[in-house]
Amino acid sequence: MAKRNIITLALAAVCVLGLAAMASAGIPNTDNSFASADNCGRFTIAPGGGETLIESANDYTIHVTVNDINNDPVTTLIATDLWLDRTGDLVACANHSQADAGTDGSGYTTFTGTIFGGLAGDASNGVDCNSTDLYVYALGIPLNGNAPVCVSFDSPDLNGDLAVSVADFGKFAFDFNCVSGCDPCHDYNEDGVSSVADFAIFSAYFNASVCP
Repeated sequence: MAKRNIITLALAAVCVLGLAAMASAGIPNTDNSFASADNCGRFTIAPGGGETLIESANDYTIHVTVNDINNDPVTTLIATDLWLDRTGDLVACANHSQADAGTDGSGYTTFTGTIFGGLAGDASNGVDCNSTDLYVYALGIPLNGNAPVCVSFDSPDLNGDLAVSVADFGKFAFDFNCVSGCDPCHDYNEDGVSSVADFAIFSAYFNASVCP
């Protein structure tokens, strides 16, 4: 009798696991889904739109493959089901970032476009723009084993109010003409200093960048 009960319980457990796998089929699975970038680096985002991931000489194309718990491709996602984010550092406009297209028959898509948003702060708020690496989400589920891709961002919106205004200029000006230990969030051309070249980039967005 005891042996029969053990077998019955084992069969019930198998059924439960099978049902759970069936229920999770077609849902993105963190550990079975992967994201990687063609190159590592940093680009500039803004509420009204900044650089794209493939702007200039840099190609930070992010490649994504979405699989479910059974390691089968999730082929039903549309572009707005997938987005880039970084909790705590990125303040995003509505529909701020989406994939280039929905997933194809292999569960594959890419990101090459623009993030509409700003920073939650700069170094004075504990934000390090050299390590604002982005995470890929599908239906709100973080992919890639919950690990980021090696693409980070900075922004002329330095206080996260989704506009580039005098408040952001105050933050930028505090570090202006810095030549050592500069805040990377103010170093838009990534040459290690905060100079007139960075001011030119900042000023192009000043009073001219809000969420669309």
